[in-house]
Amino acid sequence: MTHVLYFHGFGSGPKTAKGTAVGKRLADVVSSYAIPDLEAGDFFSLTMDRICERAAAALAALPDDGAPVLVIGSSLGGYSAALVAAQGRIPRADALLLIAPAFGFGERWAEKLGTAGVAEWRRTGQRNFFHYASEREQPLGVAFLESAERLPGFPVAPEIPVVIVHGRRDDTVDWQQSRRYADQDANIEFHLIDGDHRLTDPRHEELIAWCARDLITRIA
Repeated sequence: MTHVLYFHGFGSGPKTAKGTAVGKRLADVVSSYAIPDLEAGDFFSLTMDRICERAAAALAALPDDGAPVLVIGSSLGGYSAALVAAQGRIPRADALLLIAPAFGFGERWAEKLGTAGVAEWRRTGQRNFFHYASEREQPLGVAFLESAERLPGFPVAPEIPVVIVHGRRDDTVDWQQSRRYADQDANIEFHLIDGDHRLTDPRHEELIAWCARDLITRIA
C-alpha cells in the first residue's frame, strides 16, 4: 500500500475541500493519506522557504516501512511539490500528481499587482489576500514576495513519474504554464480538461483520483 501526501494551495490548509474529497476516493488503496499544514497557522510570516521546509519534513515523517510515496500538490502546493522534488529534498517521493500547479506564479503576481502594487507591498511590509481556509482577508508579509522572487518559474522535472491535471478555463494559473513544464520531458503526462482553477466538480475529483490510482499502480 502507498502513502499519499497532499500539499494544499495558497491560503488553504489541511481542511481543503478538494484534498479531503480526493482522500476519500483513495481510502481503499492507501496506507495513509495526510494533508500537512504548510502554513503552520502563521499566514503572515509565510515564505516559500518555510513551505518547502514543511513539505520536506512531512515526507521525512512518514513511516519508514518501505512503502512507495505519492505526492499530490494543488496550485501553489503543486509548484512546491515540483520544486522540492527538483531540489532533491524529497527522495522518498516516487511520483507526483500536480493539480493546476502554479508554475510561473512570481511573474503572474507581478503582472496582476502591477509595479505600483508590488511597490506598495514593499513599502508597507504587508498586503491583504483572501485566505480560503479562514474565509476572510488576511495580511501577508513582504518576506513571501521576496522569497518567491528568488525561485525559478519552472523547476527542472524530476526523474520520477509526473502527471498534471489542469483546467482549460483556469483564470488563476494559465494552463499553458503546465504545458511549458510538461514540454521539458516527454514522460510527463498532461491532462487538459474543461474546468476552472478549483477543479472541485465530482467529475474533476474522479479524474484526479483515477490519475492517483494509476500512479499508485505504477509505483507499487
